[in-house]
Amino acid sequence: MRLYVTGALAALLMPALGAQDLPKTESPPASAHPICGGDDVAAKRPTLLEGYGKGGWAISTTVPQAQAFFDNGMQLGAAFAHKASIAAMQEATRLDPACAMCAWGDAWASGPTLNYDKDADETAKLHVRAKQAQALAATSGTPLERALTDALVLRYRPGQPNAGAIAYANAMDALARANPTDIAIGTLAADAMLLAGTRAKKNGRPMIDRSVVLLQDALARDPDYSPAIHFYIHATEIADVPDRATPYADRLRALAPKASHLVHMPSHTYYWIGRYQDAANANVAAVKLGIENAKRLGMTGPDGVWDLPYHAHNVHFGVGGAMMSGDRDAALLLSDPLVDVAARREKGSVFWQAIAGMGYAAEGRFAEPAKVLALPQPKLPYARAFWHYARGEALARLGKAAEVRAEADAIAAQMRTLDDKAGKTLAKIAALVLGGRAAMLDDDPRKAVKFYATAARIEEAKPISQYSDPPVWWYPPRRSLAEARLAMGDARAALAEADATLKRRPNDPMTLSVRARAQAALGTASAAGRDAKRALAGWRGERAMFGKGLI
Repeated sequence: MRLYVTGALAALLMPALGAQDLPKTESPPASAHPICGGDDVAAKRPTLLEGYGKGGWAISTTVPQAQAFFDNGMQLGAAFAHKASIAAMQEATRLDPACAMCAWGDAWASGPTLNYDKDADETAKLHVRAKQAQALAATSGTPLERALTDALVLRYRPGQPNAGAIAYANAMDALARANPTDIAIGTLAADAMLLAGTRAKKNGRPMIDRSVVLLQDALARDPDYSPAIHFYIHATEIADVPDRATPYADRLRALAPKASHLVHMPSHTYYWIGRYQDAANANVAAVKLGIENAKRLGMTGPDGVWDLPYHAHNVHFGVGGAMMSGDRDAALLLSDPLVDVAARREKGSVFWQAIAGMGYAAEGRFAEPAKVLALPQPKLPYARAFWHYARGEALARLGKAAEVRAEADAIAAQMRTLDDKAGKTLAKIAALVLGGRAAMLDDDPRKAVKFYATAARIEEAKPISQYSDPPVWWYPPRRSLAEARLAMGDARAALAEADATLKRRPNDPMTLSVRARAQAALGTASAAGRDAKRALAGWRGERAMFGKGLI
C-alpha cells in the first residue's frame, strides 16, 4: 500500500507544492502530506466556471443561482480548485443566506483534503461554520441534509483531528450504505474514508479498501462521474492497484477539459503502470492550462504561474514522465523555465530545489551540451548540486570521463555544506551516478558496479524511496547497475537487476533494452526480441542512447 509522508520529515522536505506518495507501511502517520497541489487561486469575483466535470445535486433552496453556485462549488472542490470552490459556496450563501447546504458547502470546501491539513485554529472556525449549517438544516433541511451537516460537525471536533476524520468517514459511510444508488454521497464517503485511512495511526487499510469499493460502485453507475474518477485514481494508487483506474484515467481529460488538476490526474495511473509518455503528455496539457489560468487571474511576470502551487507539481511530474520515455521536446519544454526560475531564486525549500533538480537532470540528459555548460550556477545550495549533476550528464554524453568525475567531486564537496538529510542524500545519489558514468566511459564496468550498486541501494531506501509521484530521483539507478553488470559479461546478474528494476518501474524502455541484451547473451532470442520491441515502442528519444554507458 502506498501511503504519504507526514510529520517532521514532510515538513523538512516538502512545501505545499507537490505530492508525494509514500512509505509502504500499513500504519501511516497521523497527518498526511499532500499528494498533489491544487488550483489554489480564485477570481476576485465569483463566476460559474465550466469544464470542471460533474458534481452537485438538488438542494433545499428557492434561489436558482444559489443552486448553480452550489453545484459549481462541488465540481470545483472535486477538481481540487479549492479557493474557487470556496468562493462559489460563499456566493451561494450570499444569494440564499437560509440555505443549509450552501453553508455546508462552504465548510466542506474549506476543510482538509488529501493535499492539505487544517490547523487547530482553522478547524475551530470550520466547526463553527458546520454548526451554523447544522442549525439551518434542522429547521429547513431534508433528512439527508440534516445527516450531512451532522456528519460535518463530527469532522471538525476541536482538538481531535484524527478522531474527527474517522468519525466523519464512518458517518458518511453509513449515509452511503443507506443511499446505495446516490453516487454523490458514495463519492463523498469514499473521499472521507481515503483521507481518514491515510491519516490513521494504525489500521488505516480497511478504510482505504472501503474507499476503493465505494468508488467502484459509483463508477459502475456512472463511468463518467469525474469526482469518482479523481478519487479512484488516488485510491487505487494508494492501494497499489493503479491499473484498475486505467479506463477511467483515459477518459478524464475529456470530461473536465478546463480543470488542470483533473487533466493532470491520469498521470498518477500512467506512470505507475509504465505509460510514461502518456504521463508526460497529461502534464504538458495541464501546464498549458495552468499558464492560461494564471493569465486569466492576472498573475503576470516571469514567476506568476509558479504562484499556482499546482504548477510546480505538473512540471515535476511531466519532466519525470518525459525523462523515462525519452521525450526530449516535452522534457525541455517543461524544464527550461524551471531551471530559469531556479537560477534566479534566493529562497526555496529543499523539496522545491529537488523539483528543480529534475529540471536540471532533464537539461543534462537532453539539451545541447554547450547549452547545459552555459547554464548559470544557482544560488540555492541543493539546486547547485543538481546543476553540477546536469553538467556531468552533458559531459558524459561528450565522452569526457575526467570532467564527469570533476563534477561528481564538486557535488561531494557541496555535500559538506548541506544539512538536510533527504536533500543531502539526493546529492549523494547524483555524485554516485556520475561516478558510474565516468567509470563506464573508462571501460571499467567493475568500478561502475560499485557506484551504481550504492546509488541503487540509497535510492530504494528511506528517505528517498518515500517520495514519489513522480519519484524524487528521476530514474532507477539499478538499471545502470544492470547495464554495468552486462558490460562485465555477467548476463545472468544483469537480467536479475533488470527484473528487479522493472518491478518498481514497469515497462521502463531503457531497462527493457538492457534485459533484451542480457537475454540475447543467455541465448533466449525470442524473449530478447520481445523486450527489444517493447523498449523501442515505449521510447521517444534517440536510439543511440541505448547502450553507450548512459543507461
